[in-house]
Amino acid sequence: MRYGMLILWLFVMAGSAQAEPGARGFREIARRWLGKPPARAAVQAPALERQVLRQAGALRRNLPACVGTKCLPPKPGTREKIPLKLSAEDLRFNAQNERLSQKWRAVSERDLALLRQYKPQILQQLNVSYPKAPVNYAALIPPQAKYIAVGEEHGFAPLRQAFEEMVFQYQALYPKRKIIVLTEFVFDRTLPLSEHTGKPVSLWGLRYRRISPDFRFLERFIKRGIAVIGLEDERFFRSHQRLVTPAFRQVESVYGMKVRNEHWRRIIADVRRREPHAVFFIYTGNMHVHYRAPFSLAAVSEQMYVVQLLARDLGTDWPFGSVMQTEPFARAEQGAYPIVLTWPDKGAYRILSGFDAGFIFPISSK
Repeated sequence: MRYGMLILWLFVMAGSAQAEPGARGFREIARRWLGKPPARAAVQAPALERQVLRQAGALRRNLPACVGTKCLPPKPGTREKIPLKLSAEDLRFNAQNERLSQKWRAVSERDLALLRQYKPQILQQLNVSYPKAPVNYAALIPPQAKYIAVGEEHGFAPLRQAFEEMVFQYQALYPKRKIIVLTEFVFDRTLPLSEHTGKPVSLWGLRYRRISPDFRFLERFIKRGIAVIGLEDERFFRSHQRLVTPAFRQVESVYGMKVRNEHWRRIIADVRRREPHAVFFIYTGNMHVHYRAPFSLAAVSEQMYVVQLLARDLGTDWPFGSVMQTEPFARAEQGAYPIVLTWPDKGAYRILSGFDAGFIFPISSK
């Protein structure tokens, strides 16, 4: 029995290591993920802002939005040949992805045009600060928010540390609120006898669901009474890994994003039915919770607050970053604390930027 458990443990750990996408490659791919415009915000805005919202809202017909000029799908006939023998299922997957990518191009170009057209008005609304002391991330989150969607740029320890600080700051600010962290970085299941999908992971179980040792800090949440629930569908991720994170393509899989987010959305909805009063921290890669991301988990709502944690700069692959790349706040060159970008309450332009609050960390190396 003892040897059987040892063999089983080695099998699980080997599988988890195989499933981990390379941090550097995954970061470059994730920045190119596309997006679907969320529902238009019901805000009281000046006529000019309402015009922006109308133009952005007109693109809602299930069209995913792009994240910048560099991520546009290549023109027909210019795509690299796939150096893999694909199955019939893989070919169907690619056909779906190609269909979604074609719709993506027009939306990306429209987003960029809107940002360029209204850049002076956007700059008037955007709040920029350069902190000289540790940031109280939780103080920026409106008290009515029940979903705090936090996207990170993969592979940077300061960003993970910022998320940990944010959750503990929030717990200190609202000690009576129940906090649940739902995260991409833990599989929703590993073994048939492990905790069920959508259920909190135990400290013991967390050790067998790790896709990277970088996220060991999640154990501290559990020890402090904060539930941690995995979102990633292990079966889909393993069976489609070369299509979800294709190393041979410049464009991230839009269809893979759609399928993964739909699975995550079902888990989040199921947990919400069980925990109607809890506050959810949804912790994923940037583009899963970007307002203009493909089939985004972030919906424009008073209950949703989107945070983007970025390394070094806004990123020129994103429409907002591409348009703002020459502004002084677009890059964090040095310092101990991140540049903080926020919008006024219900500011209309936050939709096009993709976030309610953005933090750009000055990082010299990984």
